[in-house]
Amino acid sequence: SSPFPLLAGAARPPRKLPTFVLRASADARCFAMLRGVLRLGAVVAVLRWAVPLAAADEEAGALLEQDECDRDGDGSCASHLLQMRASARASAASGSEEQLELSESATSQDAANSTGRVCRNFKLTGRVQMVHYRWWVLGKANKYGIKGWVANGGDRTYDGSHAECATCGCVLGHAEGPSDKMNQFLSEVCRGGPSGSHVASCRTYATSCLGCPTFYREHHFCRTWSVEGCKSGC
Repeated sequence: SSPFPLLAGAARPPRKLPTFVLRASADARCFAMLRGVLRLGAVVAVLRWAVPLAAADEEAGALLEQDECDRDGDGSCASHLLQMRASARASAASGSEEQLELSESATSQDAANSTGRVCRNFKLTGRVQMVHYRWWVLGKANKYGIKGWVANGGDRTYDGSHAECATCGCVLGHAEGPSDKMNQFLSEVCRGGPSGSHVASCRTYATSCLGCPTFYREHHFCRTWSVEGCKSGC
């Protein structure tokens, strides 16, 4: 026997594990790796679904808060606003411009009165309420020396002055002034707008002059979509 039993024992080769143990260990490692991959995939899938949804909710919430609408809480305001924003983005991407709709009678009347006073009605739709559009139009009228009025219109109002959401109504107006100034005024009214607004359509047409002494912002909401149904005078 060896005089150094401990050293002799240490010199023995390590015992080889059975094959089934090694295979089970390898299978366990593979399973752990597969489980980790599945977990990562699940996290990525959830994030890809949740992040856009959260962004859309945040955008809709910001629009609701900004416009102070959707009083009934049915989400119609956010839907309208998101649709209008998508329309605005599509228009910007395609480089298209909103067209000013001029009737033949309006064009001929302007030509006949190129050196005198012309009178026009205008109607705008889009995101034109709760964005101070009437105040903006008033400023443009004062800039060009235009007389008349501007008002909010639509089917329903929640406060007697605005429609139920920013895109649920229209802006109606009557303008009187020199032909050259009128064209500049209407061009800006239909294609411009204050920050946060978007004009989806604008129609202008000739009408009878009312002899308005000033241009003013009508406070009361007009329960109609036509200028004539809103006011018949100044």
